[in-house]
Amino acid sequence: MNSFLLEIGLEEVPASLVQPSIEQLREFVAKTLQQQNLSGQIEIFGTPRRFGLLVSNLPASQANRIEEVKGPPVEMAKDDKGQWKQAAIGFAKKNGIDPEKLEVRDFSGKEYLYAIKHLEGRPTKEILEASILGWIHGLRFPKNMRWGSYRQRFVRPIRWLTCLWNGEIIPVELEMVISSNRSRGHRFLSKDFFTIDQADEYESKLSDQWVIASHSKRCQRIKEQIHELENKYKWRVEIDPSLLMEVTNLVEWPTALVGSFEKAFLELPHEVPVTSMAVHQRYFPVYEKDGTNLLPYFITVRNGNVHGLETVRQGNERVIRARLSDARFFYQEDQKVALVDFEKKAANAIFFPERGSQQDRTVRIQLLTEKFSKDLLPDQKDQEEAKRVAKLCKFDLQTQMVYEFPELQGIMGERYASIWGEPEKVCRGIREHYFPGNAEDQLPQDPITCPVALADRIDSLSVAFSLGKIPKGAADPFALRRAAQGILQLILGLNLPFSLNYLIDQSLKVLKDQQSLELDWSTLQNQLLEFLQQRQRYLLQDQYGLPTDLILALEKGRLAPASQLKLGEQLLRELKNEAFKGALEALQRPLNIWAKNLDADLNEVNSENFRDDAEKELWDAARQLRNDDQGSSNFVNRVISLEAKIERFFEKVMVMDEDLSVRSNRLNICKQIHDWSLHYLDLRELHIPK
Repeated sequence: MNSFLLEIGLEEVPASLVQPSIEQLREFVAKTLQQQNLSGQIEIFGTPRRFGLLVSNLPASQANRIEEVKGPPVEMAKDDKGQWKQAAIGFAKKNGIDPEKLEVRDFSGKEYLYAIKHLEGRPTKEILEASILGWIHGLRFPKNMRWGSYRQRFVRPIRWLTCLWNGEIIPVELEMVISSNRSRGHRFLSKDFFTIDQADEYESKLSDQWVIASHSKRCQRIKEQIHELENKYKWRVEIDPSLLMEVTNLVEWPTALVGSFEKAFLELPHEVPVTSMAVHQRYFPVYEKDGTNLLPYFITVRNGNVHGLETVRQGNERVIRARLSDARFFYQEDQKVALVDFEKKAANAIFFPERGSQQDRTVRIQLLTEKFSKDLLPDQKDQEEAKRVAKLCKFDLQTQMVYEFPELQGIMGERYASIWGEPEKVCRGIREHYFPGNAEDQLPQDPITCPVALADRIDSLSVAFSLGKIPKGAADPFALRRAAQGILQLILGLNLPFSLNYLIDQSLKVLKDQQSLELDWSTLQNQLLEFLQQRQRYLLQDQYGLPTDLILALEKGRLAPASQLKLGEQLLRELKNEAFKGALEALQRPLNIWAKNLDADLNEVNSENFRDDAEKELWDAARQLRNDDQGSSNFVNRVISLEAKIERFFEKVMVMDEDLSVRSNRLNICKQIHDWSLHYLDLRELHIPK
């Protein structure tokens, strides 16, 4: 069997782009192999300086195959004398065979011409060679760059291209490089280029040059080194997966080492040194063995071997001391400022140009919080505390600490508010109103935080959309998708009673009143609704497992999102029940009748025009539907209770009676059931499994 190697050598690539890029490369190659009926084992490699791919166990060529192509019917292909017509001649020419070699075969009781083509498999090397440039040009990055006079756009300048079929160079030419059997090792530990004689030697050859090409092996090596240091010093290190991923893609030959800083810095809120270490310096913070208290040490990973390790340690320690010294200064200075002064500073800080200051934003959040609190918090004291959280939720954006460490917004707000004597629930709310920050994040634990969290997000969306800043493609500079998802996570995860239209209406009203804007509010409302519904569809399907047809059916009803979820989960269970499926199919009969007669001119129902007890019985049941509490739990029971009455109705009467007054009665009954059902969902969108 054969091996194929492709390596794209680069300048330093941002760590966040390494793994997505090589995964793209894997997908391209896998798709090519599938399309060309080739099999092989794909391994991907990625470091800051290279994207690599090795395909092993490849056949020398495609297997020979026979392809059968169906042509025109025989009756169209031959004349009365049995000679080929133009249809047959053209079909044979198109498929590259002599007309006399066409075969006649039966297909569904009729004779057709068939072209039987014996296709010789192409050499695998030839197929790969023709595909390489397409793979490289197909890679997509958030930002591309050009360099020099080259037209090629890529994430970073391409410096070399290694391309081998076993030991043979596959010739590929980009503008700036020509492929070869040479690669480069570690930037500082390896000398210039080295030769790779065979494709399957790639990983071992790079290892000789101080490069661990496999992401998983580098990651495992880092974890093992950290655990060794843990055991040696009797520490505990919380290895954050995202930090580990980033560090892994920052180095080619990882070596972990321990550094330290002065114990006095631990007097800062522990989030400060942790953020400074993990986020700013990519260090792993160190805790006592039981994981409780932070220690004045850190573990960092250098890109190199043990040579000069002490110098590296000292350099890292100088950097972290400088950052923590700054943080301590900011922390002390912030505490000298009165809370009211931070509010004054917010009046001079722009939130969005043309939409006022951070103070204006806070006022809007307060107004929305007051509205939402009335529905969510029955206790007056809770409402007052929610309004206090709303008033203080953004003040820390004006502090020096958050200006320097933006990741600490909310966290420092909680700490400073506590120092200034705010109630514990208010302090906690300042931090938790940012929850959830992503799909995996926790939700706010205290009910007083929920109205503030909703108000913050819906205001951000409304302001951005009012300025036309609607996310397009992958670009989302204001994290509006995250805000929209946060709203749906709050509503669905905490079973909040709000509809999306209600949130949008309230937010746009507050914005309009405050800013005195003249906009197309109807269009803006529809844009926001569709944007939020997109996130709702994603969450209902991805997180809660509802099928697409059920999601669309629920969306066309009039239930709020939390009730949609509750009903959707209930229907998902009930649709496995044959009895309920039968009841649901029965319900669709009056719905379909009314859907075909939407323009019918109906009179009020007149009981004197009933011709059968089945009409009266279904009409009485339909009138009772008006008294439903319209909660999601009532739908299933009602459907089951209606089944027998609906079946009897359609068995006994014909809806489209010639007598218009009778017909009006019967259509009215169907309409009543249709309107009731549509409050919950649109059954026409629902696929009922057989």
